[in-house]
Amino acid sequence: MTLQWRVLDDEPCADLDEWARRGGGDGLEAARRLGRDGTIDELAASGLRGRGGGGFPTGRKWRTVAEAQTTAVPTAIVVNAAEGEPGTLKDRVLLRRNPYRALEGALIAARALGAEELVVAVKASFATEVRRLRDAMAQMAAAGWADGVTMRLVEGPDAYLFGEETALLEVVEGRQPFPRVTPPFRRGLDEVEQHAARNASSVHLAGPGGLDDAPALVNNVETFADVAAILAEGAGWFRQLGTAGSPGTMVCTVTGDTQRHGVAEMAMGTPLREVIDAIGGGPRPGHEIVAVMSGVANPLLPAAALGTPVSYEAMQAAGTGLGTAGFIVFDDTTDPVAVAQGVARFLAVESCGQCEPCKRDGLVLADRLGALVGGEGRPGDPDILRRRLDTVARGARCSLATQQQRVVTSVLDLFPGAFEAHLASRELGAPVLVAPLVDIVAGQALLDERHRAKQPDWSYGEADSHAWPAEKLGNTPVAIEHHPARAAGAGRTGHATAAPPVEPADALHLLGESHARLRLLLGRITDRPGDGAAIEGLGHELRLQLDVTERVLYPMLRRVGGAEGEAAATTADDAERSAVRVRDHLADHVETAGTDLAELAAAIERHIRLEEQTVAALFGEHLGGAELERLGNALVEARQTSRAG
Repeated sequence: MTLQWRVLDDEPCADLDEWARRGGGDGLEAARRLGRDGTIDELAASGLRGRGGGGFPTGRKWRTVAEAQTTAVPTAIVVNAAEGEPGTLKDRVLLRRNPYRALEGALIAARALGAEELVVAVKASFATEVRRLRDAMAQMAAAGWADGVTMRLVEGPDAYLFGEETALLEVVEGRQPFPRVTPPFRRGLDEVEQHAARNASSVHLAGPGGLDDAPALVNNVETFADVAAILAEGAGWFRQLGTAGSPGTMVCTVTGDTQRHGVAEMAMGTPLREVIDAIGGGPRPGHEIVAVMSGVANPLLPAAALGTPVSYEAMQAAGTGLGTAGFIVFDDTTDPVAVAQGVARFLAVESCGQCEPCKRDGLVLADRLGALVGGEGRPGDPDILRRRLDTVARGARCSLATQQQRVVTSVLDLFPGAFEAHLASRELGAPVLVAPLVDIVAGQALLDERHRAKQPDWSYGEADSHAWPAEKLGNTPVAIEHHPARAAGAGRTGHATAAPPVEPADALHLLGESHARLRLLLGRITDRPGDGAAIEGLGHELRLQLDVTERVLYPMLRRVGGAEGEAAATTADDAERSAVRVRDHLADHVETAGTDLAELAAAIERHIRLEEQTVAALFGEHLGGAELERLGNALVEARQTSRAG
């Protein structure tokens, strides 16, 4: 099956000049010519459906917002770039390759709906994407592409619910990512002075009857990228690929038990097996695929249904859903009960607790599934699971609880023997981490390892406070940053001159820098053995490096280095932990600093030597320059977002 390059550029787009040479701006010009109704009619004719997971017809969504507009407050356009669905990386790849395409689609929406504000909401931890967006928005503003529209970038938390569109609007307004009762077309963004007084439980509605709230139009990155292409090329062009019910293409992510992991654009209607083969290289040698899961929103699809076309209608007919097309593949080595436990835990932890059954029953599901995987299941557990699945979604204001029902129920139905086997044997199963993707490097997915330690109260401490996020955080403002799109200067063509980019650094260079920091801090303690501040500074750096290596560096080493990588990662991790223990002992026994300091120096040097001689050597052997740079970016992001230290 041929890969497509309609919205996923095969080569990165460096700046706005290059985007214009590729045809950028044609869609925006078409929207000016067609006007509001003509633009919406073109989208409706194309059959585009939202690519953020729900699959709602885009033309109908835009028309609904248009009909709900009020003259009191302008409509806002919001780009949902807060990707966090496990198994999905497509929006980040689109932004890395070409942020101008999606931004043009959002400006088309602003033009069609008469919006005066365009907000891009993205996770602060997406350092590369934030940098690309900031530069692109500044260039487009300076070049006049956004005349009459204020563009701003809002950086938010890593919470899964930040990607839910009503919770995303809460974050844009400075509040925690708690879903609202009312959809964005009924209540969009409040005026600034209202932000502190309004919260997610408000049910004040906007509509054509004169209410003073304006709706907001929220679409994800891929949807807006498709909008730009459709307006430039026409609805007929868009329908040349895909099916009647699911026209066009979709950017798919394949991870899990396949020969490689990756992101690529495929025509809608392509059989799922062909998508897995084209992007993932098919199953691992000697193994068979037993099931595939699209994120954590849809039931598992069994191996017998791998011929199902990747389309909204075919996936629904098969008893599942397309979601964001982030396909996690499981083969015959994976324990289905551990998959259910991984999903249940992820969703239970990420639940905000506004709806009591969602949090309460979700935690019970995760607990009992964990007991089964851990060899401590009880005969009544299957009945407990069924009862909790019946009640978990009662009164839910978002889809998270329904996701629990759909995914866990599908595992119970597809693999009843796996549950019986756990009860009969009481053998320990291998846990399955279900968490968002940090990146895909050298064909291997990096998961957010922090989620292993995330507590139900959204903290990362050793113990849970047992206060649910909605109770614990309440009206506490969320820590976010706003970045208006301002041009730094004008280039020779009138486009903004982008701010100097952060120099890319590959993983080996960053590894050397981390070793230099450790040696510098160790030297300070050697010069001043009783200096508590110096000892604490070294402890902070060691804990930070341990967190980053355990989340990103060593998991990647295990993936690319095989058995040799596994051995090297285990040995280096042990040495790093040993250095942390010696440093902690030194901090508690400053009076014996002389003896402990010699031991600490030896432990740190052993750790550095192992990383220099084995870890760095293996990465140099298995990764190319571009792959080392991408791993370096992942290390930088992990360090910036670390809660260690």
